[in-house]
Order: sequence, then structure tokens, then C-alpha cells
Amino acid sequence: MFYSSNPGEKVKICDMQMRGTPRDLLPGDPICSPVAAVLAEATIQLIRILHRTDRWTYCINKKMMERLHKIKICIKESGQKLKKSRSVQSREENEMREEKENKEEEKGKHNRHGLTDLSELQLRTLCIEVWPVLAVIGGVDAGLRVGGRCVHKQTGRHATLLGVVKEGSTSAKVQWDEAEITIRYDLLSYT
Repeated sequence: MFYSSNPGEKVKICDMQMRGTPRDLLPGDPICSPVAAVLAEATIQLIRILHRTDRWTYCINKKMMERLHKIKICIKESGQKLKKSRSVQSREENEMREEKENKEEEKGKHNRHGLTDLSELQLRTLCIEVWPVLAVIGGVDAGLRVGGRCVHKQTGRHATLLGVVKEGSTSAKVQWDEAEITIRYDLLSYT
């Protein structure tokens, strides 16, 4: 017996049917993205949605630019110079650089800069501050993931991937976009 919000009214539920126990769906490793990638992509999707709104665009752009400028700071602190692209360099700079590289190779000096020249703090800054911005720009994993969009190959219908019932299963539970078609299990394939 249940009570409604109207005083004195009693409501009895008679037509409720349980069709099996509800199952928790899994993310679908290894065919689908692992949990960490699913969470990262969901966060990125939220940031991108917010970025499309007028109120958030400026704030998100400002924060992303602040974080991207930390690349320059990390490189300067390590004593390295950022290389300009060939389209920016003048012909003379290009020729001088090539001559210098040829001389160094002849002497056997291979003084190449890389991530090993960065301190632990600089690497941490790049990992925590900069790489998430690059993930927002480019994404983490474009593969199948829970909550992601998928297309049925034979029919071309679009659906949302809800998850898989068993670990390692090749069929997944999807919810079709069309209102008359409900949730169903389909084979997974990623091309």
C-alpha cells in the first residue's frame, strides 16, 4: 500500500511486473573503452557542451590558454628553446640551423633535447595542467564507450551504448534513438 500526496488518498499498485532482476552493466573491456577513458570522455563532452554556451566560452578559453602557456614556461625553465615551424623561420635561419646540425653530427655530438631534460616538477605540470587541455581539444578515445553514440551497420540506425552484461562479451545493450524501438542487445564491432 502506498500513500499519495493528496491527504487521505490511498494508492494501490496492482499492475507492476518485475521481469528479471535489474543488472548492472559493465563498460565492456576490451572491445569498448575502459572505465578511465569513459570517465575522461564524459568529462570532455561536458566541457565541450559548456564551451558552446555563451556564458562559459570565455571562461573555458581563458583557462585553456593559461594552461597551454605553461608549456612555454616549462621549456624556458629547462633551458630549451622552442623551435619555430619552418613556415615561420627565414631561409637564413634554416640554413644556419642545418649547418650547425651537420657540424655537431660530424663531431659526434648528439645533444638533443627531450622530456628527459625536464625536472620532475615540470613533467608534473605538463601532465596535470597541459595534457588535460590537449585531451579537451583532441579527445581521449574515439572508440566505443558507455554513453557513446554508435551506428548499427546493417540498418544505419543510431543508438546510445548502455554497456555489456558480462565481461568480455561481444554483444552490448543499446538504446535506439527511434521512440518505437526500445533497448536491445546487439553484437559489437569497431572499425
